[in-house]
Amino acid sequence: MKRLVVWLMLALALALLGALWLGSWLLADPGYVLLVHGQREIETSVVFLVLMLVLAGAALILLTLFMAPLWRFLTPASWTGWRRRQAAQRQLQQGLLELAAGHWQRAEGLLTSAARRADWPLPAWLAAAVAARQVGDGDAMREALAQAATAPSGRLPTLLLRARIALYDGAPQRARELLEPERKRYGDSPVLMNMLAEAYGREGNWAGLCDLMPALRKIDADPRLDQREYRAWLGRMRQAASMPGFNNAVQRRETLARLWKRVPQRLRREPALRAQYAGYLAQFGDGPAALKVIERRIDKDWDDGLVAVLEAIDDVPPEQLLARLEQWLGERPGNQRLLLTAGRVALKAQLWGKARAFFETAGHADNATALAELARLLDALGETGAAAACLTQQMALTGKTLPALPLPRKKPALVE
Repeated sequence: MKRLVVWLMLALALALLGALWLGSWLLADPGYVLLVHGQREIETSVVFLVLMLVLAGAALILLTLFMAPLWRFLTPASWTGWRRRQAAQRQLQQGLLELAAGHWQRAEGLLTSAARRADWPLPAWLAAAVAARQVGDGDAMREALAQAATAPSGRLPTLLLRARIALYDGAPQRARELLEPERKRYGDSPVLMNMLAEAYGREGNWAGLCDLMPALRKIDADPRLDQREYRAWLGRMRQAASMPGFNNAVQRRETLARLWKRVPQRLRREPALRAQYAGYLAQFGDGPAALKVIERRIDKDWDDGLVAVLEAIDDVPPEQLLARLEQWLGERPGNQRLLLTAGRVALKAQLWGKARAFFETAGHADNATALAELARLLDALGETGAAAACLTQQMALTGKTLPALPLPRKKPALVE
């Protein structure tokens, strides 16, 4: 386009220079022209004759420009093409209506016919592919998609439809294989990038999804991306913790530590993600590191899930953990999660009285889990009657959440 503009400007400049030269030459010597036809003679100047010839040429050019389209419109071939385009437009409209109504067979026929007759067949071919898929005609669907891909501007829409069909068919790997090679070319398309992210998520490729998120955020401001990225890192941490091939817990801890450093800072503040990481550290034998991860955040952003991780720590003295829990209980008295965790840690420290007190306090608040723990402790202490009473109370609490269903009548107790 720029080259064409340059050539036009150059041609205009040459024409102006030529006109100036011709004008100066004619003004210096106007000359005259004598036209003789029979007994008639016409004498005029060269300037006037040149001017008349230029005007006549301009008029002829304008007449040609205006009359050529009209002539083409009035020819039989033009009328045939116009009728063909009108028919294709009607078929496209009717085909889309049939497609929306779910009349797949009729929609496919109308849309295929419209695609073969339209000047721009892309919409008709894409819609025909959808209709053919609904009918179950795989050959027709593939033919329609192949035709759509060759239509003007049809490459990207066809690619997106192929990938969407693959996702609908439960084949995220196929969708990924279609989209990944085109990311370099169409990486600025939010639709393509979101579809690729969906394929990664369905495939369980959490590493690919985590690596894709920064690029996706640059072109899409959808607030739901926060939740998608959060789930991706949860999945990636879980996948790293359970990945086969590690020989010992040290390798798993080191892998998780490197991965934790790559987690975006805003996500490290998420309690569930931090609790997951601390839980894995405790599981793989680094309780002190797990405790440190929890303490760094819990005072700023309290979460009961972080507290529960302390139950899984086995390589830190339970008395140390219990002291920390009692400090938090002083700040949050009556917190049932804290009480339950404190009771279990007290059991690890073999402080039966403290454990009983923690479980009883939580049980008074109708915590069914604390009642079950209390019943187990009382039974171990030989207080079977109190243990049975705790279990009865725990069953009554659990029964409140059960649906109302017919039950047999209680049999009267036998009297000896």
